[in-house]
Amino acid sequence: MSGRKKKLSEKLKKYNMVLIISLVVLMVLLGVLMVYKMFGNNDYYKKVSRKDNIEKSKKQDSDAYETIGWVRVQGTNIDYPLFGVIKDTYDYPVTDSYLWSLNMDREFHNTMLVYGHNIMNLGPNPKKHDESFTRMEELMNFVYFDFAKENQFIQLTINGEDYLYQVFAVNFMAVGDLNEYPTGDWKEEISEKYVKRLRDESLFDYDVEVTKEDSILSVVTCTRFFDDKSSSDFLITGRMIKPGEKVEKTSVRRNKNYEKIDQIMKGAEDDESIEDA
Repeated sequence: MSGRKKKLSEKLKKYNMVLIISLVVLMVLLGVLMVYKMFGNNDYYKKVSRKDNIEKSKKQDSDAYETIGWVRVQGTNIDYPLFGVIKDTYDYPVTDSYLWSLNMDREFHNTMLVYGHNIMNLGPNPKKHDESFTRMEELMNFVYFDFAKENQFIQLTINGEDYLYQVFAVNFMAVGDLNEYPTGDWKEEISEKYVKRLRDESLFDYDVEVTKEDSILSVVTCTRFFDDKSSSDFLITGRMIKPGEKVEKTSVRRNKNYEKIDQIMKGAEDDESIEDA
């Protein structure tokens, strides 16, 4: 073999070796990515049971309400007991950290609304965190796109089970409109109408499929985002994660409904929290 051919052969060997190594590295990276997609994303939000918390809370039940569950909202300090109403006295201690339900009859239903107080964070530029926030003030964090994009899960512990819901809508709704939805078990057509309205009026578009068979949970609080005299509620709504379904973030996009909200926040003063409601 001539010297020229020998050099060419050596170059080809080196090239093939580099190609083989590159392919091996690529295959390893693809394998790692597949494993991460299969298992890693399930660590994005881990359910942590609140059964013990529920038992402790039950010791403080009253004649008007009883502890029926627990609710956590990702990215917030909302990690509170859920009360079921026994008597509609509305005698709820405003200073306490908890949520209550009027439409569950102290039982689990496929479509549920749970409520909590917002006393300190009512204006058009909500604070994300504050030492004074001990109720539902931090639910207003979802008015910010960056926050909503990163925090997409609600956990409900009830009847000895831990359920996880993925947020698919963030809404402002007139109190009167929200009150129109009936208590207890909803008829299928009412649930579908409710979900459609939430998605149509949501501040963000979520790539989350919702079917008529899905269980729905809305977490609701009051707000004066628009003005002190308005009677509006703010709510985030999720659909239950099915057994075996991956727990992973989905795509979130601002839509035309957010434009008005964005204009209000930009036109308001920097600190619009209301100290005394």
